Amino acid sequence: MSELEAVRKEIEEIDREILALINRRVNLAEKVLESKRINGTSINDHRQNEVVINRALNTATELNLDLGSIKAIFEILIRMSIERQNELSGKGSLP
Repeated sequence: MSELEAVRKEIEEIDREILALINRRVNLAEKVLESKRINGTSINDHRQNEVVINRALNTATELNLDLGSIKAIFEILIRMSIERQNELSGKGSLP
């Protein structure tokens, strides 16, 4: 195996880990939705979304990552969670 193939294999493994973590994050939507129902919080909690984005940007700054890209990634993750919560509540557009 060439060095390039070895690096690509490592990237593939990391990608699988990232996808497993995204799956784990999205699956927490059910617990989040239950808590929101109890607390009377709307599914799209703009204040919490900002907390999540700011936390990600702070960590990205520490890691010297591109802030625009990290913000876009976390906006997608938040949207996925909101879509999952809407689906679980019967309001979703996902299959």
